[in-house]
Amino acid sequence: MQKFKSRPLIIRILVIALPLIYLALFLALYFTCGKEFYALIKDKEQFAMWISSFGIYDEIVFVAIRAVQTVVKIVPAEPLEIGAGYVWGTWKGLGLCMLGTEIGSLIILFLVSRFGTKLINLLFDTDKLKEWEFIKNSKKKYSLLTVIYLIPGTPKDFITYFVGITDTKILPFLVVTGLARIPSIISSTWCGDILDMGGVKYFIAAFGAITVISFAAAALFSKYIKKRRAVPAPDKGAASLPD
Repeated sequence: MQKFKSRPLIIRILVIALPLIYLALFLALYFTCGKEFYALIKDKEQFAMWISSFGIYDEIVFVAIRAVQTVVKIVPAEPLEIGAGYVWGTWKGLGLCMLGTEIGSLIILFLVSRFGTKLINLLFDTDKLKEWEFIKNSKKKYSLLTVIYLIPGTPKDFITYFVGITDTKILPFLVVTGLARIPSIISSTWCGDILDMGGVKYFIAAFGAITVISFAAAALFSKYIKKRRAVPAPDKGAASLPD
């Protein structure tokens, strides 16, 4: 706190004001267009018509939407992924989703590097910071992050924000978590691709199987996380999170 007070007035104003502006923008986007956009992408044919209306810029628009969705979570990721598979097919849909996600993750890491825990405290329950402290102190941090991002249902959005206030290196983080996201994303783009080919029954069966597997994996991971949280973190003196 003393370090914060010693900074120039303009810096202190920006540190306080910008996260508030960011939060206000998120709420405005959600309540003005978030629900309507979610309804749009749930209708795959309507979404395909809408995205194709941008002509040669349709892929750029989609990547931008995916990046924004990664940062502010206006809508869930799965409908976008299924929509990408429906419009561009399994593999190209995967590529576009991955590109947008990596750009969004970079934006998150940049924002957190500038505003620290103050930004996170505005968006998430502050108790979560302590709950996930074990990631920062883990000797196998990148292996742990791989597992977290590999399993559907884990709080990837929060973890990305959390990583921004640790000493985790950006490039390894993006590579490891990007690769770990592939199975989840490709399962959704594949479902969208099947739907485009008219295989409604196959789509329902595949989506149902993926959902069951996701719930089972998330339940097992939840038990694992509880065990990890129960282990006291090593006392490293200056290991407290930055402001």
